[in-house]
Amino acid sequence: MNKKYTTHLSLEDRKNIELGITERLSKSQIAKKINRNPSTIAKEINKHRKLKPRNIFNSDSICIHLKECHRCIRKCEKYQEPTCLYRDRTIGACNNCPDIKTCKLDKYFYYASKANENYLYTLVDSRQGVNLDYPELKQIATIIKPLLDKGQTIYQILENHKEITQCSKTLYTYIEMGLFKEFGIDNFSLKKKVSRKIKSKKLKKRRQPINYKGREYKDYLEYVKAHPLEHTTEMDTVYNSQSGPYIQTFIFENTGLMIGFLHSEKTSVSMASTLNNLQTLLEDDYYTHFSLLLTDRGAEFEKYDLFENNYQTDEARGHIFYCDPQRPDQKPHVENNHNLVRNILPNKRKLDKLTQEDLNLMFSHINSVPRAVLGGRTPYEVFSYFYGDEVLKKLNIQRIEKDMVTLQPYLLKIQ
Repeated sequence: MNKKYTTHLSLEDRKNIELGITERLSKSQIAKKINRNPSTIAKEINKHRKLKPRNIFNSDSICIHLKECHRCIRKCEKYQEPTCLYRDRTIGACNNCPDIKTCKLDKYFYYASKANENYLYTLVDSRQGVNLDYPELKQIATIIKPLLDKGQTIYQILENHKEITQCSKTLYTYIEMGLFKEFGIDNFSLKKKVSRKIKSKKLKKRRQPINYKGREYKDYLEYVKAHPLEHTTEMDTVYNSQSGPYIQTFIFENTGLMIGFLHSEKTSVSMASTLNNLQTLLEDDYYTHFSLLLTDRGAEFEKYDLFENNYQTDEARGHIFYCDPQRPDQKPHVENNHNLVRNILPNKRKLDKLTQEDLNLMFSHINSVPRAVLGGRTPYEVFSYFYGDEVLKKLNIQRIEKDMVTLQPYLLKIQ
């Protein structure tokens, strides 16, 4: 085996991969050029390429069965988008693709610098800390301390206390690291003293995978089929900085009306609190507009019980479903409307001084834009026709005269 096959990819290797993609070389050709295994190149591109969703403003559906069905509602089990041999297999990314301007598919781009940053973060993250938080550490110490004092072994303790999920080797390592020293547990507490390499003592509770069973997109399709009269509201988050602020957006699929709420934290508790407030504000109208939510698998939406139940009153209030990973096309309405949001709040604009009043004004203008899919009517007009103006007033959305509609950054007077 070539010795280089056993080493990690360097920044220089990644730059050569990006160059190869730009030159439209296949993964095998790139691998040969930098003396790597083709599977290594394929895994690198697939892992670190960045998705850029297609613009669905004028091409909502590109299903391969469209000619057979004539009309696509995007909730059909047969829905399938066309594939691209170069994007999905031969090359793996769309850098410098000659057809990129006319292509209607989602795009994937590979950038060496970003890929290397992600690699370094993963490399450090996988090596730092212990998969425990302090309360868990204290709980384990409370259990094992008196038993070790009685001369019991770690194996014996674990056999009798299944609530401790760590294995014996892990506990020996934690004791050797000195994590339990403040509780009076060290190597001399063990019947057989072990000697292991001292590692970092930093505690870091790792994020557990979320179980979306019963709330996946396929479950959503079945639910909609069984409840055709229940309207979907798509939910998402927009922000310009990882430190916030964050804008929680909702769009009512049947009318195209979008609203947004400002948050200082990007957590499930914060996002679910919006629904609590809306439930109090709208009363019975809440169930008409928010009983069926569709969103992505962002960390701020992962605690589904907070969205399905009012945690203040413990009252069930609806259902929430999650799109498949990296499938923003499954909630096209909210993604499409974000293009209008970005006209007013471009990516590099600072939002520190943004207020809820600013958001209400912005969405009032956005909801006053005529849409071809609504027959030239605005979302405000359609929503008002079906549900009246009272709900709109409660949501602080107002009608903007057509010639006064502004979709430019200067609409909001924020620095």
